[in-house]
Amino acid sequence: MLRKAYEVALDNIDEGLIIVDGEGRIVYLNQVQLEFDELKMKEINGRYTWDVYQFNREISTLLKVLETGQSFGDYVHYYITNGGQYVRVTGNNFPVTIDGKVVGAVAVYRNLKKSEEMVGKIIELQKKLHQHQMEQGMASFDTGSKKKYYTFDDILGESEHIQEALSWARRAAVTESPVLLLGETGTGKEMFAQSIHAASNRSKNPFIAINCAAIPESLLEGILFGSVKGVYTGANDHKGLFEEADTGTLFLDEINSMSLNLQSKLLRVLEERKVRRLGGKTEIPVDVRLISSCNLEPNREITSQLRSDLFFRLAVVTIKIPPLRIRRNDIKLLVEYYINYFNELFGKKICAVSPKIEKFLKDYSWPGNVRQLKHWVECAMNLVPENENILDENYTPKEDHIFNFNNNKPQEKIEDGPYGIKYRDIVNQIKEQECIKIKEMLERHKGNITKAAHEMGMSRQSLLYRLRKYGMK
Repeated sequence: MLRKAYEVALDNIDEGLIIVDGEGRIVYLNQVQLEFDELKMKEINGRYTWDVYQFNREISTLLKVLETGQSFGDYVHYYITNGGQYVRVTGNNFPVTIDGKVVGAVAVYRNLKKSEEMVGKIIELQKKLHQHQMEQGMASFDTGSKKKYYTFDDILGESEHIQEALSWARRAAVTESPVLLLGETGTGKEMFAQSIHAASNRSKNPFIAINCAAIPESLLEGILFGSVKGVYTGANDHKGLFEEADTGTLFLDEINSMSLNLQSKLLRVLEERKVRRLGGKTEIPVDVRLISSCNLEPNREITSQLRSDLFFRLAVVTIKIPPLRIRRNDIKLLVEYYINYFNELFGKKICAVSPKIEKFLKDYSWPGNVRQLKHWVECAMNLVPENENILDENYTPKEDHIFNFNNNKPQEKIEDGPYGIKYRDIVNQIKEQECIKIKEMLERHKGNITKAAHEMGMSRQSLLYRLRKYGMK
């Protein structure tokens, strides 16, 4: 009964499954894999996988797992099914051990057709939304503005650090050189990217932006470079973002999250100014100005996440966007701007902030930078009554332990609630606890990142990002 239950469960999951014995002979394929490859279990039972799928024995990933006893994956695999169809899958292989001896292996495959169709739809929706926003002037906070993109005038700040960044960006805008924007989360990297595009001679041409960390590695290549019909089941001719951005600007946000393999392909495109679609044989010329960004220091990026040759190719012009904590003199200007904006949006009449609020706003470190400041002002403006004209501590977010107005020092010991430690200590403890949890999961699964990520309820890519972020090996 239990065996039958296992078979029913395995036949009704989304992934294809292949199980082989210690010699590489097929023991079991679930119904998903059989239908996908157009095979019948009675015809392949006991045969070697390389004979069934007609490939060289030496490149068998399952055989590699049997020989080493180590898991293998996450990888992208192309092959031809029994029915003659080209397919593209992601695969993970795992050893089966009994009493310390490898007695078989399991391969888990996911067809990328549905995932890529979904991502394609998402990209199309993002493009339509972006176009609608541009038409409505959403990119600017100024009511009634019909500007297509942020411009340098939208970037507020009088401090030396922000003015230096703006000066560099304005000079870079009139050239064709690649630009690398370095800055923490919330400092306004895309505002700078759009402003550079808007001030360039490409301003009337496309501006395409994509967050490299938001797209799975297995799909990002096709999204960037496109694909041709037949490269995998259901694939059609599809333009990549390089072609979409032709004659314009392509902004690659969080480029440090891109895999090393994809980085090498990106480097080739930048050097040759030609792109080859996934599965294609011809190279397509592209004229694209590339702007990229990352949120870590460049020295750390070179050594841990970015190929050095790609870094120097991207960082012809490097612009450091300062965090809000080192441009505190701009906080008052930004707060006044956001108050005026939300006054009009919410129908409020706030004309000033209290001295106590002003001091706390200026003293706080703002780890989320300008974005966090904007969201805090928006929250406070939701709380203040319509008949009030001064924003004071009575109308600030009460549950946000960042601001304790009964204490003269922000981030010092919090008297109310269970938090009897400094704010920075809370952040450090969160990081420490996460590192301990990651280490514990990796030890439990003997270094297998895929299994550890699954148990932690996150994607493999997210766990890899945290390993790089915390410098864990």
